[in-house]
Amino acid sequence: MRVTMSDVARAAQVNKATVSRVLRGDARISPATVEKVWAAIKELGYRPDAIARGLSSSRSDTVGVFLEDISLPWAAEYLAGLERVLSRHGVDIIPRATGGDPQQRYNALSGLLSRRVGGFVLFDNGPAPEADIPSVIVGPKREGGHTVSVDLGSAASQLARLADGRAVELHQGENPFFPGIGALLPDDAPKKKGTVRLFDGLLPQEEGTSPDDTVVISATRRCPAVPPGAWKLYWPAFELGTLSARLLLNIIQGKGVRPQVVSVLPALTGPL
Repeated sequence: MRVTMSDVARAAQVNKATVSRVLRGDARISPATVEKVWAAIKELGYRPDAIARGLSSSRSDTVGVFLEDISLPWAAEYLAGLERVLSRHGVDIIPRATGGDPQQRYNALSGLLSRRVGGFVLFDNGPAPEADIPSVIVGPKREGGHTVSVDLGSAASQLARLADGRAVELHQGENPFFPGIGALLPDDAPKKKGTVRLFDGLLPQEEGTSPDDTVVISATRRCPAVPPGAWKLYWPAFELGTLSARLLLNIIQGKGVRPQVVSVLPALTGPL
């Protein structure tokens, strides 16, 4: 017999509306109630109807995830955010590293399509699949899918406010968190002494700075460790994962997804 939302509500000793709100991630529900409802869902093996319909027998309850390099330090945080949302709906992820190689990407795409995955999350530079399958693109908008991206304009504006008339100097490594931000940073002649120096994808090598200088390190929750006295420009790896998962689930459920592009705001925080 198929498990229903009423069964979950009865097992968790709440009403159906509360179960529905928990499934939608409503922040107004207490943590204790959320835990109780999810325990009942897990025990009974309940799958929300909309997800079950979207991932019908013609598609598996798996999602393909493409990254250029799965060994990058932030990849684990991103995948953790993605999996936190999808696992609650009984959806597993299959990560694939494309290495920036079109042939490798094509082979991975073909293999996952043959396994009839329920959708794709594309965190690389390749195009969305031509097949009629739900897809979410993470990064700059490309043709063929809904997009989740970091708001570079917001990051640049926060740095400009921090500079407050000082020069802004950008140092980027091989794998920066904020590619393209250089074009958005202020290039006016400085009005004050000192420099705001952003180190994106690398750490400063020299010892010490002028008292008029401010060092900013781009980082996720866990990497890299920001040195004492430095500011942190937070790159939201985990949040990108949770948002791209929710967006993909909405597409699978057949909901009208608007807007086409969802932006995640980075945060600039001062030294602890």
